[in-house]
Amino acid sequence: MSDPRHVVVADPDPRERARVQELLRVPAEELKLSLEVHAASDGQVALALIEQRKPALVLSEVLLEGLSGLSILRRLRATLPPGQVPPFVFVTTMARESDRYWGLRNGAHGYVMKPYEDDLLQARIRDVLREVQPEKFGIL
Repeated sequence: MSDPRHVVVADPDPRERARVQELLRVPAEELKLSLEVHAASDGQVALALIEQRKPALVLSEVLLEGLSGLSILRRLRATLPPGQVPPFVFVTTMARESDRYWGLRNGAHGYVMKPYEDDLLQARIRDVLREVQPEKFGIL
């Protein structure tokens, strides 16, 4: 069995965290990855998990209590070397184009607006894992 790769899912809604965790299974199986998912309901917990686990991927709501998803990404980009900042995909209720612009402008690898189709989120996850982390996963 391959080593688990850590993923952090941050969302205040426990149903959404469970849904995203379930949706991770399809891309993981397709790419033959074993993913270990760590869930956070607020920004402080998410940041701590990211710092401890050094995840291969972060899926985060922008609107988190304590620290916003955008604040977490900014902090990581300010404190970590570029190659050590995990890919970030926002899965969020912040649905204006200007919100999407600022998420991507601040370094997010994806911005999926709620409500979303399951296939759309799975495709974005698959694309990010392929594009950003091929050497980490042995994906060519």
